[in-house]
Amino acid sequence: MLHLLLVILTAGSPSPSASPSASPSSAPLKTIVTLKSSPYCTAFAAHANAAIDSAVHSDAALSAAVGALRSDALGHDDLQRVGAEHRLSALADKIYGNYRSGMREVDRLRELAKTAPTEDQKSALKASADALGGALYRQHLIQRDLDGFVAYLQTSDMRASSPDDRSDLQGLAPDFGSNFPRVPDTAESPILANIPGQPDAGRLAGEESLDDDVRMSLSASRDFQRRIPDIVRDEMTAAEHFDAAGSGC
Repeated sequence: MLHLLLVILTAGSPSPSASPSASPSSAPLKTIVTLKSSPYCTAFAAHANAAIDSAVHSDAALSAAVGALRSDALGHDDLQRVGAEHRLSALADKIYGNYRSGMREVDRLRELAKTAPTEDQKSALKASADALGGALYRQHLIQRDLDGFVAYLQTSDMRASSPDDRSDLQGLAPDFGSNFPRVPDTAESPILANIPGQPDAGRLAGEESLDDDVRMSLSASRDFQRRIPDIVRDEMTAAEHFDAAGSGC
């Protein structure tokens, strides 16, 4: 089977001044190109490549998000702060879209595994689909936390601009639907539970300082970076089993 390398995010620590860069030599996922035409081989290549593409694009978005969180833009003027919030929100949206499309392809790979020509291919394809699904879900969990942090920042902005009229602000805050955490009322919200350095418990969003927001952003970047190696391990497992699942193609 022939493969073309796709560059993805590695587990190395990025520089605070730039987005983390990918290393081609350590990219575990590869585009699958089949040499044999058969219903199984054609479907295998199509669904595997689509799932891989989703994971790889989310790796790139995660890399950009970690770099953006290490910026100090949240502590600057309103224009820079709003721009940083919009960028983080857009990156989270990309990851969520990739998660949805990628998991659809993973489900198709699991179904395809039932029709694989050999028992070894059935086992390998299911294992690769499960591993890649794990990587996509880990990316999704980071995306949910990123969305929650942005929601907190946006609520903070609204409350800071209207400190004497807070009764209707919760209704004005973004609603990301049932798949996303709700906007927190206090810093004790579970949304910030995994982000060290959050404001003192009980302090309302909007009462923290800009320096507090920058510190939380840096802490979030470190938290997300620590979770990336598990994604890479899942991708490496998927790549290993993809080779066996496509044998003969």
